[in-house]
Amino acid sequence: MKKITILFLFAITIIVACNKSENTKTVFHKAEKLEGEILKSINSIAECKTKYEKVIREAPESEFAPIALYKLGKLNEIFGHYEEAVEYYKKLASIYPEHQVSGEGLFNMAQIYQLHLDKPEKAILTYNQLIGLYPENKSVFQANVEVAQIYCQKEKWESAVKAFQRILDKYPEEKIVDDISFRIADIYSFKLKENSTAAEKYLELINNYPNSSWVKLAEGRLAQLKEGEKKNEK
Repeated sequence: MKKITILFLFAITIIVACNKSENTKTVFHKAEKLEGEILKSINSIAECKTKYEKVIREAPESEFAPIALYKLGKLNEIFGHYEEAVEYYKKLASIYPEHQVSGEGLFNMAQIYQLHLDKPEKAILTYNQLIGLYPENKSVFQANVEVAQIYCQKEKWESAVKAFQRILDKYPEEKIVDDISFRIADIYSFKLKENSTAAEKYLELINNYPNSSWVKLAEGRLAQLKEGEKKNEK
């Protein structure tokens, strides 16, 4: 009985080993197949880039040339070739400034400077270029927000306040204006230490956005500022 049991266990071990071997082989061949597909994709991408370049080179006046430049910038961006992407977006804005896609290229370029190349000053410059040249572009609102955020990250609080205020003035109907209003008040209170202005800004939030989730916190902050004033008077 013991011999039968041992033989049975040995047979199970061999079967499991065979299955493992077969599975490993299958996985390996799948990997090889995927590798081939990746290589095909790389060749396709290279061919794609070559054809877009041909459009730009041979038909620069065509309606397709600015789109080709934008797509070349985007392709390089997707694959992490950020410097190359920036160059394509620069060419796009320079050669075809009146084309609507140039605005999108500027936004993408600013994002690259901000998020990938660690060049915040260039990001701000490019966002402002987009804001000035393409005020109707769909990315302009976000560009304004990004400029303000960069100033906050660099602790340039006065510039951040101006950038946030510009958003409130230009986009009073946007959903996040109450968030921005509260942020401005907090900067005056905690960063610039201008309590009287902070109190005014908290009050503006309470009056302008009575249904905002920030109202209770703003009321609390305002009460603390008033209490601080009373103590100073004593």
